[in-house]
Amino acid sequence: MLLLRHRLPSPRPRRRLPLRALRRLAMSSASATPPSSSTSTSAAADYHCRTKHNLTAGYARGPGRLDWANQPNPFLRFAPAPQLPLPNPPLSSAPVPYPALFHSPPPPPPPPQPLTVDSLSALLFHSLALSAWKSTGLSTWSLRVNPSSGNLHPTEAHLLFPHPQEPGRLAVAHYAPRDHLLEVRATAPADECAAILPAPATAVLTLSSVFWREAWKYGERALRYCNHDVGHALAAVAIAAAALGWDAKLLDGLSCEDLGRLIGMEKGRPAAMPEELPDKVVKGKAPWVERQHPDCAVLLFPPGSEPEVDYGRMSEMLRRFDGLDWAGKANALSKDHVVWDVIYRTAEEVKKHGPAPEECFSVMPWRKSPAMLEGLYKEFTVQEVVRRRRSAVDMDGVHVMERDTFYQMLLHCLPSGEVSSGERQGQQCALPFRVLPWDAEVHAALFVHRISGLPKGLYFLVRNEEHFGALQRAMRQDFEWVRPEGCPDGLPLYRLMKGDCQRLSMQISCFQEIASHGCFSLGMIARFEPVLHDKGEWMYPRLFWETGILGQVLYLEAHAVGISATGIGCYFDDAVHDVLGLKDLEFQSLYHFTVGAPVLDRRIMSLPAYPGPGIDA
Repeated sequence: MLLLRHRLPSPRPRRRLPLRALRRLAMSSASATPPSSSTSTSAAADYHCRTKHNLTAGYARGPGRLDWANQPNPFLRFAPAPQLPLPNPPLSSAPVPYPALFHSPPPPPPPPQPLTVDSLSALLFHSLALSAWKSTGLSTWSLRVNPSSGNLHPTEAHLLFPHPQEPGRLAVAHYAPRDHLLEVRATAPADECAAILPAPATAVLTLSSVFWREAWKYGERALRYCNHDVGHALAAVAIAAAALGWDAKLLDGLSCEDLGRLIGMEKGRPAAMPEELPDKVVKGKAPWVERQHPDCAVLLFPPGSEPEVDYGRMSEMLRRFDGLDWAGKANALSKDHVVWDVIYRTAEEVKKHGPAPEECFSVMPWRKSPAMLEGLYKEFTVQEVVRRRRSAVDMDGVHVMERDTFYQMLLHCLPSGEVSSGERQGQQCALPFRVLPWDAEVHAALFVHRISGLPKGLYFLVRNEEHFGALQRAMRQDFEWVRPEGCPDGLPLYRLMKGDCQRLSMQISCFQEIASHGCFSLGMIARFEPVLHDKGEWMYPRLFWETGILGQVLYLEAHAVGISATGIGCYFDDAVHDVLGLKDLEFQSLYHFTVGAPVLDRRIMSLPAYPGPGIDA
C-alpha cells in the first residue's frame, strides 16, 4: 500500500467562489491580459511565454493556413543503405496480459528474451511501427503505435545493437516504420565500443526530432509538441521492452553532440544549419530545417542488472563514430520551407552539453503499480492494447466511468508504484516512468465530468509529495483540498471545488468540445521555473517528455478498459493558470488530455498496417 506522508490540517471555513464565477474570472482575465512574460534570462522561459495561446492577444505565431503542397513527408529514408527486414508480425512476441505488466511482483512476468531480429522486431512493432492505414474518399493516411500531435510524427528512431549477420560488430541502424525494417547506416567493432553498449545491455535506442514536420502546421509552438511526442515514444518503447522482459533507462548524461554522433546526424544529412540564424520567419528553400535534432538515448538491459555506464568513456568512444563509413543519404521531405527561427534558437539554448555535476547512471528498484479490484480491465494483452491505441477525434458526452476505474487509472499515473515507509513518493520507479532518471515534476489538474459516485468538479493529483506545500501556497486559497469519497489511501487525489466544469474545460482548451465530452479531462501542471533554475535549461524539453509519458499511460489505460483518449496541445495557457490561481512561472501547464467514449466516423475505412496476417485489421 502507498503511504501518504502529507496529512491535511483540519478544514477551516473559507470563502469559496462558485465554479461558474471561477470560469468567468478565468475567461475575463484571459481576455484582459496579454500572455505572461518571463522576467528571467532563461531562453526556455522566454520561448515558453512567447508561444502561449491567449484568448484576445491571439494564438502563438503559426502559418495561418496549411500549405498542402509542402506538407512534409512523414517517412525519412536513407538510400542506398543495406536493409534488415524485420518479421511481421514478430515471431517472438509472447502475449502478456495487460494488468500483469503492472501488477505482478517485480520484475514483470516475461523472462528476458535474447536480442535477435525477432525480438527487435517485436520491440519496434509494439512501440514505433504503423498500427493501421485509414482511408476516406481520395485521402489515405497512416497511424502509428506511438501518438503524435496532428499525426505529423516528427520522431525518428535509431538503434545500436549487435549485428545479426556480422559477428563481432555493432550495427547502427535507422528504423523505417512504413516498411518495418532497419536501414543499417554503419557498423563498428564491438570490442572497441564496449563502453557504448556495456554488458549486460542489449541495445541502445536513440530518438531524434524533425522540427519541420510539426512547424509546418503549428509554427512557433511546434517545439513543445515535438517534445510531447518524444515522451510518448519513450513510454511506448519502455512498455514494449517490458513485454520482452527488458528494462529501459535514459542515458541522460550524454551530450547533444554525443547523441548526434550516435545517429550519424552529420552523415547523409540535408544542408548544414547556417551559423547565423535569421532573426525572423523566412519562407523559401531551406532544406536544413529537415535536419534531425538528437533528443535522447535509451539503454535496454535485463531487469535487476545495472550496466556500468561511464559517460566519459562513452563520449570518447562516440567521437570515433565520425570516422565510420556511413551509408545512405536522407530523402527530401518538402520542396519549400518556412524557417520559424525561435524554434531553432531555443533548441540550441536548451541542449545538454554533458552529464550534470555528480550525475551517474543508476537503476531504481522495480516496483509494481498498486491495484484495486480484479476485472477492471478487458481481457487484452499488452500487445493488443498498444497496437489498438487510437487518438479520439470526438467523444459522445454520455458515457459514465465507474469511480473505481477512475481511481485505478490514476494509480497507474503515479511514478513510484507501491512504496514503503521512508521512501520518496516522487521517485520514478514504476513502469513506464522508470525510464526517466529524475523525480516526478508533473502533476494533474482534473476536470471531472462523468464519474459515477464522484461529484463533478475540479480535482488535483499530486504526483510528488515534496511539492504538496508549494502547490497549496501557489494555488487559490479557497480551494478545499479534500480527499474524495472512496479514494484509496495510496492515491494523493484531492477535490478542490465542486461544480459542473464542462464549459470551463472546453473554453480553456481552445473551445474544443472534446475536452468537455469525455468522462474527465486534465491539464498537466509542471514545476517549472525552479527546475530550470536549479537543474538547468536542458530540463525544459524533459518536462514535456514527462507529460508525454503520463499521456501515454492515460491512452493505454483508456483503451484497456474499452474507451479512448486524446492529447490536447491547444489551450489558453494563462487561463488555465487563472483557474488554479497560479500567478507566476513556478508552475506551468504543459499538456492537456481528455478520456472518454469515442465517436467513430463510419465513413473512414481501416486497413491493416502491413500486408499479411496480424491484429490490425
